[in-house]
Amino acid sequence: MGDTAYLITLAGTLDAAMLARVRGLAADLAADRMEGVVEIVPAYSSIGVSYEPERVPTPRGELPWRVVAEWLERHLAGDGPTAARKVRAARTHIVPVCYGGEHGPDLEHVAKAAKLSSDEVVKLHAGADYQVAAVGFTPGFPYLFGLPVTLATPRRVTPRLRVPPGSVGIGGAQTGIYPRETPGGWQLIGRTGLELFNPSLESPARLVAGDEVKFKAVDKIPALPAALAKARSGGSREPGPGRYCEVVKPGALTTVQDLGRRGLAAAGIAAGGALDPWSAAVANLAVGNAPGAPVLECTYVGPVLRFPQAATVALVGAEVEGLAAGRPIRLEAGAILDCSALARGVRLYLAFAGGGVGVPRVLGGAGTVVGAGFGGLGGRALESGDRLSLGSERAGEVPVGGGWRLAAPVPPPARRAVVEVRLIPGLDWARLFRRHSPAGAVRAVEARRFQLSAKSDRMGLRLQGEAFTLPSGEGGDVSRPVVPGTVQLPPDGQPIVLMAEGQTIGGYAQLGQVASIDLPLLAQARPGAHIVFRIADVSAAQQARLKVAADIERVRVGLGLLR
Repeated sequence: MGDTAYLITLAGTLDAAMLARVRGLAADLAADRMEGVVEIVPAYSSIGVSYEPERVPTPRGELPWRVVAEWLERHLAGDGPTAARKVRAARTHIVPVCYGGEHGPDLEHVAKAAKLSSDEVVKLHAGADYQVAAVGFTPGFPYLFGLPVTLATPRRVTPRLRVPPGSVGIGGAQTGIYPRETPGGWQLIGRTGLELFNPSLESPARLVAGDEVKFKAVDKIPALPAALAKARSGGSREPGPGRYCEVVKPGALTTVQDLGRRGLAAAGIAAGGALDPWSAAVANLAVGNAPGAPVLECTYVGPVLRFPQAATVALVGAEVEGLAAGRPIRLEAGAILDCSALARGVRLYLAFAGGGVGVPRVLGGAGTVVGAGFGGLGGRALESGDRLSLGSERAGEVPVGGGWRLAAPVPPPARRAVVEVRLIPGLDWARLFRRHSPAGAVRAVEARRFQLSAKSDRMGLRLQGEAFTLPSGEGGDVSRPVVPGTVQLPPDGQPIVLMAEGQTIGGYAQLGQVASIDLPLLAQARPGAHIVFRIADVSAAQQARLKVAADIERVRVGLGLLR
């Protein structure tokens, strides 16, 4: 799956025994985790394994993808070391559901497709016994195995942009529950008020793989818990101890971000973090911070900030009219920093000397997960009047001297430029282009030009153009792990590129994977920009990423000499 992930698919009948095999193999891999492997995600009959190439040990000088492949193959051959599996005992959950009406707008559609009445659909759906096959898509979203075959219904041709929290849906041969408001393409048949995800808990997902679920039809549901609604709290409007800056204007979408969370994808929690992590890291290095210190990610229109005390900042990524980029900017007490005019690019990263923006760490990270409503300032974007806590600057921390300047590692595209990104053919490539020769398949993809839709967000970028034709029956009914960069093809054939907050499991056909080093190019492209795919292989994509990672490490060492 591109240059940062693998997918293991097990052969055999999809049943309870298969689910147990998947969980067992995932537990074995976790017990013998290779350095650099950051996620092991079990699904129905597959396991996703994600890794960070620059962290994988390569003692013989091989490319990391080969080393990870050898590790996986040893386990699949039964030669890997065995260890005690840590598998939580299964629990049974009763989920009350109000079916139909405003809570289940697609119930009649499902009934018509199944040639049943709505009451018969409810009776079948609520009468079945389910097992949690995987948790993904969004934090806490359970994919349930056990849907009666009669109720299997294809996904919507075009996904909804907003699915209400607690919605119970059917997608192909599976059913599941949306924990929070999110886009989604499943057929909605009901709604529950049960809280499925709480980021304040040590185990944030209520349901885990292997748990048993029973639905219970009810006439109405209680008021949804506050945790299911989008968080609107958090962020201080009162002066706290120490240094801070005040938000005069918040910009279009300004959030606190870091380099993401790791190890939580099995609970449906995407890594998140900066959409252009390389620029965020360099901005931090420019002011003497660690690469992963919390920064502000400013989108389309940046914020206007007031500094009651003197501070040092750096800007990398999108260019700001009238402000120097890639080096420390010293602001005196009372200064106003206006980042509202982004001249090139879409996302600016603003770093603050002294350790970055001070926010509580949630589930091991400081970054804001906008779609799930946690992290950063209570899971939301900046608002006017917010006060951001800043750490204390100590002498010698900020690099000084000389006329040095750091460029964005992946420069933002010009406003009218055609954005070319490398695409590594994906899992469904052969089926999508079975009527083409290998060269013809490449031409069929590279000849298309897409436009970036304004309906894009941190979860995924929607592309509009000449649609791909999905062969009859090709929809990926059984969901499987996906990663940032996965190019999904919903039934309408218009590509969706998953980004940092994207789902962790998906069921749509997969065209391929955008090379991880090119994702910042997409993140910096404006709506309406023309996007073209160029077919590449894993080795070329990984070498490009490793070069940027090595350059940043050299920058870190060099700037350390200037402190």
